[in-house]
Amino acid sequence: MTEAFPHGALSASSRFFRVFLCALSAAFFFPAAPAAARSFSAVSDALPEIASLSHRDPLFRQYSADVQDARIALAAEKPAQELAAKLALYVYRAQADDDLLSLAARCAVPYESIATLNGLGHAGEDIAGRTLLLPSVPGLYVPETPENAFEELLAASLSEEIREIRSAGGAERRGGIRLSIGETRFFLFPGAGMENTARTFFLVRTMRFPLPEGRLTSAYGDRINPVTGNRVFHRGIDLAAPQGTPVYACAAGTVAESGYSPVYGNYIILRHDGGRESLYGHLHEKKIKLHDLVKSGTIIGSVGSTGQSTGPHLHFEIHENGIPRNPAGLLR
Repeated sequence: MTEAFPHGALSASSRFFRVFLCALSAAFFFPAAPAAARSFSAVSDALPEIASLSHRDPLFRQYSADVQDARIALAAEKPAQELAAKLALYVYRAQADDDLLSLAARCAVPYESIATLNGLGHAGEDIAGRTLLLPSVPGLYVPETPENAFEELLAASLSEEIREIRSAGGAERRGGIRLSIGETRFFLFPGAGMENTARTFFLVRTMRFPLPEGRLTSAYGDRINPVTGNRVFHRGIDLAAPQGTPVYACAAGTVAESGYSPVYGNYIILRHDGGRESLYGHLHEKKIKLHDLVKSGTIIGSVGSTGQSTGPHLHFEIHENGIPRNPAGLLR
């Protein structure tokens, strides 16, 4: 919660599979039982499998027609429930030379749609040999139970919309709707894309996440300071976690500064190669000393609420040559 670095078209079979999906889960548009670990095995065995992403493949032609039909409905601004009813899923086993971005381009759907439906944590994740579900409706498929750091960030970026859907008992709100696919429950936001922090985190990451897990409560950029009420530029991200949660060094480096400030509370600054520095604020305790050498993943302290803070969280910043950068774009 800190403001300044403290350096001094459709076939009969396609329609059948839509009916199958609705029958598969009695809660397609309503609340369901508690979610289990993500699994599409029961679904994928009954869905059409695309052998090749080529228009010589009749199922790929059918899938492409379903995507086009969904895009027409999106352009006509049809409500979320009507768009969800058009959802057709296909199975595809990724080949050795497939990656997410090229796969999405060949399918003419946003990479966000494939990634969020299949639980991919970052754009560079190896998908070769993996059985994927390809959706006909572009949009974000946000799992009710996040399973990785990216999904935590994605859910946080849509927290208000998700809260409205929950309070409405699964009814459509703000262009989103609740549905279940196999054992996984999702909030589907047709036509939506990732907001900047989540997109940056997903696309380009070179440093490790500084917590075992955490919930994004404040992104990088302009915001209203929750303590002072003033509009300020937030130079890092805030990650909520229970007090005492271990804090990791995001990369190898040296402890350049360790101290206390009225804003950051207990904080540590690490100096890394390439002119980068990382800051960890509001710590409950610090476990390293000034000038210590640390490895990526070294526990350097624990989450706290010291300094200008409204509750236990980690304030995390990255600077390059003294200039603040959005940490979400550098983490893996």
